[in-house]
Parts: sequence; structure tokens; C-alpha cells
Amino acid sequence: MGRKRLLLCLGSICLISLFVTQPGMAAEQKIVKIGGLFCLTGFGSSAETYIAEGAKLAEEWINEKGGLTIKGEKYKVELVMEDMKGTADGAVAAATKLAFDHKVKIVMGTVVPFMVQAAGSVLEPAKVLRAVLYNCGMPSEYGPQTPYMFLTYDSTIEGMRAALDYLKEAYPKVKNVAYIIPDDGSVPYLDKMFREKATSIGYQIATVEKWAMTTQDFSPIITKVLASKPEAIAFANGWPQATGSMLKNIREMGFKGPVFGCNYDDSYQIREIAGKEASTDFFIHQIDLDSPDMTPLIKDITKRAKAKYGKPYGMHIWGFNPLYELKQVIEAAQSVDPTAIKDTWEKMKTIDTVYGPGRMGGLKTYGINHTVCAPCPIVSLMNGEVKWVKWVDVYSE
Repeated sequence: MGRKRLLLCLGSICLISLFVTQPGMAAEQKIVKIGGLFCLTGFGSSAETYIAEGAKLAEEWINEKGGLTIKGEKYKVELVMEDMKGTADGAVAAATKLAFDHKVKIVMGTVVPFMVQAAGSVLEPAKVLRAVLYNCGMPSEYGPQTPYMFLTYDSTIEGMRAALDYLKEAYPKVKNVAYIIPDDGSVPYLDKMFREKATSIGYQIATVEKWAMTTQDFSPIITKVLASKPEAIAFANGWPQATGSMLKNIREMGFKGPVFGCNYDDSYQIREIAGKEASTDFFIHQIDLDSPDMTPLIKDITKRAKAKYGKPYGMHIWGFNPLYELKQVIEAAQSVDPTAIKDTWEKMKTIDTVYGPGRMGGLKTYGINHTVCAPCPIVSLMNGEVKWVKWVDVYSE
């Protein structure tokens, strides 16, 4: 008797092929497709390529450990990637392909605000669950109107609070701070949040400046910032290319005070771009893959990234984390239906992350209890060397 092929739609999350076989024949592995939205070309691709590689490592890790277990059955994870090409139009096109061509109902990825919003214009109405990597505090980007979006790790708001607290600890003589924000739509919100936090712990704001996403030469912006006579300079966000370029300009123009990032960026890449001479009295939120203080899972991912890609980066760890969390939530929901997963996730109090134990929060800060808050790392660049500082507890109510 021949095989009969049955096509089943599992809770609308993905199309699963299940074969009924004769005795002795191996059944085909059931599959859950999870979409990946990444800038593999264009703006942001220099960093998001590593994030995508980290997601692939997570896919392999989950499947090595037996995949997903739902109601006693095993499912293999299949990551389906689409390139957003660094534009809002590209994000819409990629999200549309994932939702309507690939029929996925769970998507991970997306970092830059305008691309998060653009992808959301497709995925939220389609009730596709999104495990997003980053948020810049824009209500239109993330909040009550995005019920199917979850923020999988600390973002700019959490980062700025931790960074300013550390500035106070490490550089107690600093009295005023300049703040530089990419003009990605987040300026009014991050300006307000930064001022509130900074003034609450005794700082004055020297100036707040913004830079266009297409900026190549940062020297005019840095000239304006230094004219305000800051004692410390903070970056809101920016991929290593922008951060490294600005750090280089700042030091070449003679500023010797502390410079820091309120975001999560790769310190090794920043050093490569800024140069060792400029890479001093700088700190940012990123892990140090060589530090013994890394979690066991980070150490495992680092080995895997080195074996598969030749060189591990912090962005590999960042890309691994959303799938790691999704595995936990899907198995807690015992379902691949996105609404069931959403309802389960928003009721959870805790969740494990690559970075350590995480807590769910965000209702007061964002208007929705969909934010995973986990230990926040701080590393510094001092005299051209990457130095691990510590983990700090971060939580957004």
C-alpha cells in the first residue's frame, strides 16, 4: 500500500507535512516554520548579518536537543529568512512574503524603529506573533496597539538608565552630558526619557543633537556637540560603523572625557572602526565573549559561532536569544497558535534568557507587559583594550 500525504495547517502557524507510512517506514519530521526578518543587505547589514547567523545557531541548537515538544509530539524548527534590505519598503515586502507566501505565524528579528513599524503594518493585522530584538521608545513602534509584539531583551530605555547610573559610579566628577540620537523617528521620545533620567540623578544636559540615517561624515555633528562644552557624551543608538566613526571624531577633536553608548553594540567592531588610540574611556552594553563571567549558554554559543563562522561576535548571541525564548513560550503554551502563545507569554512572570534569568515587565513604561528584562552587560574600551565591567540588573515596570 502506497504512502498517503496529508497536509495539515497546525493552528495557522505554519504548513506541516505529515506522512502516514507503512509499518517500518520512518515518519517525516513535523516542522514549525519561524520567520526571520533581517537586513542582509543595505543599511544595518554589517551588524544584522551576524544577528541572522546567531538565529541559525539557535535553530541548530534547538533541533539538536530534540526540537519543540508539543502535546507529546516532536517538531523541528525551520527558520525562514527574508531580507529587509535596510528600508521600510523592504521590511514591508519581507514581512508580506513571510506572512502570505511562507504562511508563517511567528516571526523573529527587526531592530531599527522604522523597519519595526513597517513590518508591523503587515504582521499585526495578520496576527503574526513577533519576537523583536529592539525598541527605541516610540509609542507607534511598540505599545498597546501592538498586542502580538514582544520585546525579547533590554533596549534603549533600559540601556540609558543603566548607562547613566554607571557613569555616575565610574566618573563621579561629571556634571553635564551631551546626547546624540539617530534621526529614526525616536528623537522626541528618547530626548524626553534621557532628560528625565539624567536630571533625576543630578546631571545637566549640555545639548541633544541628532544625525541623519544616511550620514557618512559625522564631524559637523561632533563639532556642534563639543561646542556645548560637555563633560561626557552619550550615544542613544547606532550600529558599530556610526558609533566607531563618532568616537574617532570625538577623540581626534581633542575631547578626553567619557563617551558611552546607551545601546547594545559590538565593542570589538567599534574598536576596529575607531582605532585603538581613540578607544579609551568608552563603555557600552555588550558582552565580552572572553570573560569567565559569561553564562554557560553564552560560552556554548561562542564555541558554536567560532566553529561555524570562524569568529564569534556579540551579535551572534543577540540573534540566538529570541528563538531560545520562543522555544520556552511555545512549549509553555503547548500550542503553535500565535494567539495562544501571546496569551501565555503575557501572563508569564519570568523567562530564561541567554543572558541569565529574565523578568516580564513594561506595563508602566510602554503600556504593555510584553518586555523581557534581563541582566544588562557593561564593557569598556580602555587604552585600546576591551574590558569586561559587570552585569547590572535592569527592569522596566
